[in-house]
Amino acid sequence: MSEEIINEINKTGEIEETEKKEIDIKNIENIIEAILFSSGEPVNFSDILDIAEDLGLQKNGLKDIILNFTDNYNSKNTGLEIIIIEDNIQLIARAENIEYIKKVLKSNARQTRNLSKSAFEILAVVAYNQPVTKNYIEQMRGLDCSYMLNSLIERGYIEERGRLELPGKPYIYGTTLKFLSLFGLSDISELPDIEKFKNNIDNPEEVGV
Repeated sequence: MSEEIINEINKTGEIEETEKKEIDIKNIENIIEAILFSSGEPVNFSDILDIAEDLGLQKNGLKDIILNFTDNYNSKNTGLEIIIIEDNIQLIARAENIEYIKKVLKSNARQTRNLSKSAFEILAVVAYNQPVTKNYIEQMRGLDCSYMLNSLIERGYIEERGRLELPGKPYIYGTTLKFLSLFGLSDISELPDIEKFKNNIDNPEEVGV
C-alpha cells in the first residue's frame, strides 16, 4: 500500500474522530441543558460532575465543557440565560422578560406564594447586614419577627450560620443561594443599592416565589 493511501486513511480517521468528539460534546451539552431545565433550582457543580465517568470524561473536562456551554448559551441572546452562583449553576429567564412572564403565568396560587412586605423587610435587614441575630432584626424593624423568620428559613431564603459566643449563644442568620436566585444575583456583592431594594419592599407583588 502506497504511503499516499496510508496518509489518506489516517486523515479520514482523524476527521471521523474529530466529528465523533463534536457529536459527544453536543450530546453532553444537551444533557446539561436538560438537567438545568428540569431542576428549576440552582444545581451544585459537584452533583453534575458526578456523572463525568458515565459520560467518559474526567471531572475537570466536564467542568470545562459546562463553562464553555454557559458562555456559548448566553451569547445566543435567547429568552433564557445560565447563571453561576458560587458553586452552583442555574438556567433562568432573562430579567427583561420577567414582566411578561408574570402577566401570562399570573394566578391566584402564584400570588399566594409572593413575598409579603414583612418578608422583604426581614430579607433586606439580613441581606445587607449578615450575619445577624434575631434580636438585631427585631431592633431594626421594631417588631417581633419569629413567625416570618421561621417561614423564610423553611422556604429556603434564610439559613442559620451558627451561634454567637455571647450569653444565651443566639443564632446568627444569613441569606441563601435561593435568595440570590430569586433576585437574579450571582453573589451577595451584586446586591443593588438599598434604595432599589426598598422598591421591592414597597411593591412586594412584583417578585414572585
